[in-house]
Amino acid sequence: MGNCVRDINELKQQVKQLIVENNHKEVTLQTKYKSSGIYMIYIDNFTDDKVVPIYIGQSIDIQRRYKQHYSEILALNRLTYDEYERYFFSKGSSFYEGSLKSCKIFKYMIENKCTLKDFHMVILDEIEIDKLEEKEQEYFRRLLSSFFGFNQFNSFLKSLPFRFSNIQMNEKEINDYLDLFKEDIQGIHDYYNYGFTKFNFEHSMPTPRDIDYLLKGKGQWRKETLFKFEKVKSDLYDQNKKYKPDYDEMRPFLDKKDKLYGDYVVARFEFNRALDAFKSDINKEFRKQKLYSEKAKDNFINSVIHEDNSKHKEQFQDYIKSRKCEIDLYRTFQNHIDKVQNNYEIKNNKNKPYQEIANKILDWEVQNRSERYKMIFPACQFEPFALGDNIKDLPMKISMDDDLFNTCHINIYISNNALSRSYIRKDPDILRIDYCYINDEGKKYEKQYYIENETTKNCSYGIGYYEQDFYSMFAFRPEKFKITSLIDDEQDNSFISILAEYKHGINDYTIKDKELVQLTAVFNEIHHLINDETRFEVEVSESYPCLGKCLNEDLHNNPFVKRLLSRKLPKISKGRKSKSTSKKVVVQNNKSLKTRAEKYQEKIKVRSNNKITTFNYISSKEKVLAKCNNCSYEWEKRSDHLLARPFCPLCEKSQ
Repeated sequence: MGNCVRDINELKQQVKQLIVENNHKEVTLQTKYKSSGIYMIYIDNFTDDKVVPIYIGQSIDIQRRYKQHYSEILALNRLTYDEYERYFFSKGSSFYEGSLKSCKIFKYMIENKCTLKDFHMVILDEIEIDKLEEKEQEYFRRLLSSFFGFNQFNSFLKSLPFRFSNIQMNEKEINDYLDLFKEDIQGIHDYYNYGFTKFNFEHSMPTPRDIDYLLKGKGQWRKETLFKFEKVKSDLYDQNKKYKPDYDEMRPFLDKKDKLYGDYVVARFEFNRALDAFKSDINKEFRKQKLYSEKAKDNFINSVIHEDNSKHKEQFQDYIKSRKCEIDLYRTFQNHIDKVQNNYEIKNNKNKPYQEIANKILDWEVQNRSERYKMIFPACQFEPFALGDNIKDLPMKISMDDDLFNTCHINIYISNNALSRSYIRKDPDILRIDYCYINDEGKKYEKQYYIENETTKNCSYGIGYYEQDFYSMFAFRPEKFKITSLIDDEQDNSFISILAEYKHGINDYTIKDKELVQLTAVFNEIHHLINDETRFEVEVSESYPCLGKCLNEDLHNNPFVKRLLSRKLPKISKGRKSKSTSKKVVVQNNKSLKTRAEKYQEKIKVRSNNKITTFNYISSKEKVLAKCNNCSYEWEKRSDHLLARPFCPLCEKSQ
């Protein structure tokens, strides 16, 4: 990291410069960056004087990772303040533990009055998978996103693969790990009051005792490694003492807990050994007496361990009588019984003080954890959909075709895909229909309607959303950001799904206060504009079977709807692509290409009487973009074909 303390304003300028340099590689719904690389999430609001709103990450599929990150923010945007607060503070730990990065981003966006349109992600480097780790570390050190932004500490991320497995670090990995510790310790010292440094430190930075597990292989360490370990441990102690006022106060309790737990483990081991010996001899005696009931055996053992519960002894004795066994097994195993009972009592006596101090420490940890969560929880009240919507990318896609007369272009946006793996209702509805009709004279009729139905009316009234697995007693591995709703006091998934919103950007906020129109009226309006010769281009945000489910029986009988669902509407023909017009990679001199493009443009101006301007000329066999200087219509055509007929198709048709 270096010894030079970085200035936050200089860092912001560096980030902004990176955004400008990589803006052409912004990841959106329309992009298809299915490659590996390093990316940066940023919130387009740099007004906070303590935070640089960025997150650095790596992925083997950047497009998929964008969908994951953005969908998590879409999910949080639906919650009420009280509901979101419940997920943080009603239990011992936050429901979002392990995904707190999105909570940091959400807090920043809420407190700085951002919208979903401010959420961006750009690719910094597209690189091979085996180089991701190294390149990510470069950006961590360069942009300090662990201290000013939304990232976790480097040392914490490094430890994750080893925390929940039996894999141990080798000496080189330990050295690298300790180096990251040193960088993070220095960063905490320099930037404690910036970004989410304080939260990261208190929530994930280990105490000196927490890294003692590394010492398992210290017998093979070099002196330099051992010295580095002791130095890091000492620095950790100093830092915990400095920033955690109750650290020294709790240390004796933690040490005592470790000692009591050690005593309890020994007592438990002795009890289990005595019990195993007892069970072994019982098995032999039962076989000898031809007693084969496993339940009777369990009752016998439980009657010894739990003397206060007479039920086990009574059931065992009833079984012995039924088998006409004359031997008193309690007397036969008296020595075993005494030993088991004695060890059981010792185990319980050791466990009691351990549990008392463990519960006290747990209460302390829960209290501290609750205080920490406040650092990443919004400091102000907010309403559902406080971040608004993001429907800026819903253009009407009209093909650049030479003949667009008497064509109708329709975009249909649907609330969900109607696919459900449970009993919970999930009915789709059409949210919005956009259409553009171009008549025989080239005149355009463009309309945009929000449709009146159950979903849009519920959105207008307000739907109560919540995390489904938070309340589910059967969710053994709760899935975060899995949003469901209560409609008429019943769980219902018939709303605008997160996936659907990800596709088109429409949510409840979009629909609120919008004028809603009957679907029949929209189809009738289109039907009155078109004729039998009209050609269509229809885009549906979900599948056609899903579209069919959106339409009631009356609409199914509508002639236009029948043709729409059967997909038998005449389509706009796409120009055939021959081998000679397929795109080729042409390596040529830029200066020469520029000269030829200028000469070609001059020829077009002369032949069209200065009515047409051309762009993006490559060669005579490639398509060129043409623009009519009279009506501003744009279309694509092969360069040599345009030179032969330099006319605007719309202007020519209207003459």
